[in-house]
Order: sequence, then structure tokens, then C-alpha cells
Amino acid sequence: MPTYKTLRFGSLQYQEEDVILLPDGLIGMPQLSRWLILELGDDMPMKWFQSLDRGDFGFPVTQPYFFMDDYEVPLSEANREAMANQAAEDLVTMIITTVHEGGASMTGNLMAPIMIDSRSRRWLQVTLDAQKYGTRQEINYFKFGLAVQTESSDNASPAAGEQQAEAGSPADERETVDV
Repeated sequence: MPTYKTLRFGSLQYQEEDVILLPDGLIGMPQLSRWLILELGDDMPMKWFQSLDRGDFGFPVTQPYFFMDDYEVPLSEANREAMANQAAEDLVTMIITTVHEGGASMTGNLMAPIMIDSRSRRWLQVTLDAQKYGTRQEINYFKFGLAVQTESSDNASPAAGEQQAEAGSPADERETVDV
């Protein structure tokens, strides 16, 4: 099993099938094409995208639901081909999230979401219309707070359990996530 040293998590062991490929690299960083998705803890509805090309680079991501109810990402045929996407139901949308100093606020970049194909294990960052979406959209703290409470509750309702299973089961912070 390969091992990779990161700044935030130390040494990580992962399996090659856990790697998610970004064919063209990240916007502004085309050399970063191999990534892992890591859990951030049992009570956190966020994940961590960790670059395997640069151990000191990664960022938190979360679901668009926490920012906007009707968020949609139109994909061109070229984008679908880049991800080897065959079916819309295989797509997962994630928002790059910034946790500001001291955790006082959280914002998301709705203008450049991440689209992941769960079958092909490829993803890309899409650039959307700047008129409609911003790069510093404030998170809905109420929804996010409910998700944290639900995921950390020992007496979670069945609906909360379904949400948890959909996002990937909570795991050690160094465990990779199946998309």
C-alpha cells in the first residue's frame, strides 16, 4: 500500500483505487492531478481534498446544499468526456470551502465547483457564470449546524442515517472516502 507524507495529516496510506484524477489539474495549478478525499471526523459534514502531487496542498469541501438550495452545475459534453461520465447520477458536486480565522465564518466558491464522477474516479473544476454565483458565498449556518448535530448524535433519526450513508460513513480522519 503506497504511503504519502502530507503537511496536515502526516503520513497517509492509501490504495491506488482511492486516487481521484483531475485530468487538467486544478485551475491555476495544472500540475496537481492526483487527489485523495479524506474524512475530517465523525461530526464534520466536510471532507478534505488532499493533493498527492504536493503534500502541503489541500482544501476543505462540502456539499452545495449548505450554501444554496437550487444550485445547479450545467456540464458540457467536453466536460463529461474529460471525466469519462456516462450517467448524471454518478456525478457528485462539491464546493471548495474556506474556514476563516478562528472558525468565525465559512464561505464557499460557488463559481468554481468540483464535479466528481464516482465511477470513473475523475473530477474537474468547472467555471460558472460570475453574474449568478460568487467566490465567497456565506454558508447557511443553520443547515450546517443541523448536519453537525445530526452526524454526531447517538440517537440520530433514520433520515439522518440515510444522509450519513450518502455522504460516506464517518471514519478516522486519515481514511479515504469512497465517492
